[in-house]
Amino acid sequence: MSQNDDPVLEALASLPPIAIDAEWESRVRVRCHSAISRRSTLRRRAGRNLSQGVLAAISGAAVLCAYLAVMLAEVVRLAKHS
Repeated sequence: MSQNDDPVLEALASLPPIAIDAEWESRVRVRCHSAISRRSTLRRRAGRNLSQGVLAAISGAAVLCAYLAVMLAEVVRLAKHS
C-alpha cells in the first residue's frame, strides 16, 4: 500500500486552492467591529444601571437605618416616662 492509495488524501489533493476575497474579508471585519462596539456599549450601560441600583440600595438602607434609630429613640423616651 503506497501513499497514493488513500482516497481521502487524493480527494483533498484535488481541491482547488483557497482564493482570498478582499471584499468578503472587509465585510466580515466591519461586522465584527460593529458587534464588538455593540457589546461594549451594552456593558457600559449595564455598568451604569448596576451603579444606579447600588446607589438606590444604599439610599434605601440609610433611610431604613434612620427610621429605626428614631424608633429606638422613641422607645427609650417612652420607657423613661413609664
